Amino acid sequence: MPGPFRWLDQRLDLHGVKRDLLDREVPARLTWWHTLGSATLTVFLVQVITGTTLATYYSPSPDHAYDSVRYIADHVASGALVRGIHHWGASAMVVLILAHMIRVFSVGAYKYPREINWLLGVGLFIVVLGFSFTGYLLPWDQKAYWATAVGTNIAGTTPFVGAALVAVLRGGSELGAATLARFYAFHVLWLPLLLTAIAALHLIVVIRQGIAARPRDLETGAPARTSDPEYPAYYREAYAATKRGGMRFWPDILGKDAIVSATVVLVIVLMALAFGAPLEAPADATDTSYVPRPEWYFLPIYQLLKLVPGSLEAVIAVGVPTALLLAMVALPFFDRGSTRNLLHRPVALVSLVVLLAGSGMLIGAAGPGPGLATLEGPALSAQQRAGRALYQSQQCGGCHRVAGQGGDEGPDLTAIGLRHSAGWLHSFMEQPARFHEETRMPAYGPPAMSHQEIEELAQYLATLRGRGDQQPQFYDTFPPPRPH
Repeated sequence: MPGPFRWLDQRLDLHGVKRDLLDREVPARLTWWHTLGSATLTVFLVQVITGTTLATYYSPSPDHAYDSVRYIADHVASGALVRGIHHWGASAMVVLILAHMIRVFSVGAYKYPREINWLLGVGLFIVVLGFSFTGYLLPWDQKAYWATAVGTNIAGTTPFVGAALVAVLRGGSELGAATLARFYAFHVLWLPLLLTAIAALHLIVVIRQGIAARPRDLETGAPARTSDPEYPAYYREAYAATKRGGMRFWPDILGKDAIVSATVVLVIVLMALAFGAPLEAPADATDTSYVPRPEWYFLPIYQLLKLVPGSLEAVIAVGVPTALLLAMVALPFFDRGSTRNLLHRPVALVSLVVLLAGSGMLIGAAGPGPGLATLEGPALSAQQRAGRALYQSQQCGGCHRVAGQGGDEGPDLTAIGLRHSAGWLHSFMEQPARFHEETRMPAYGPPAMSHQEIEELAQYLATLRGRGDQQPQFYDTFPPPRPH
């Protein structure tokens, strides 16, 4: 052994670490499904690397967040690829940790002596969902803003603590700079620290207890219940017998882990190359027509809310997730039967099938998503968004119709931007009678509205060009100037 390694070995017992971690015996005949935990950990490391890279260029403020994300995608070398890997890695984390928990549930690996490790796994699952929720808002686009608004509103339906929970999440009554700063801090500081701590404890317990053996190796001759005083002695003997095949963690298990982890990372990279990461128009708090749609792993709850009356929304939004969480936490303490094979546990089998099938049907019923339900096409500027807010506050829709919505007393404005320029619209709104003496539309010039407000409204109306790709053909006929 070279001098430096011998020096370290004398002080840190590197040989002992290698023996305890890599040379330890593991149960024989383990399957490829046992690699899901390592694959999840690998994806988390990928998320840390790509997230740190993105944070180098990201600006967590409403004025600059969207532009910084656009800059990463358009100008940073491989920025679009890194962002795509981070996006698809988030979904991979959820898929893998769900698959890992389903495997543990299916083989009864939450039972004695692994109750604590199951609870740590439940904690990891909650933290991963927390990552997904807080990561929503960071791009500060339409989906980020409105999905977060819906999510925090749902949190507000929690009995007794709803208002306080919303205040903690938003940093105030509305989504804004404080909300983005808090979500950014949770996403890049608190949640990574929490996940790292829980994952470290999870691994320590796995190393101490050993990898879960196959169910059949722990069922033959077992007492009926794990709470039986004789069960611990039975388990120790049965588990020791599973190690007599001579398998080692390295290379027998770690080799499989490396193959599956590399495959998962390759798939994530290919998804990033093929599809990238979505980015919608900038967040617009005045666009109440936008239809928010969460990511697929939150869709079941989202769809359930559509199926119940408004009076029951709080029951579904808060009650269902809470019930599932309590069931997972209570599971190892109530299921004390020594049978571990899922096929021999009918209640567990039916529960898992119903949960997975129901979630799949709800996700499928959501369809591909409605996208942006507006007429504007390109993203509106700040001036145009202010004009849209004025259109709503001035109740222009009481007389005019846009995309089938509104009154019919005045002209339909769905495609007004194809016929008239913003300049003509500005002049017309100031003094409509100059253009059409018989008009019933009142004048909106000062003091009814300021010149700036009229210009903002005109700029917004000029963006209304229907849903086609027609080019404007202006018919801007101005009245002759009045004699002095």
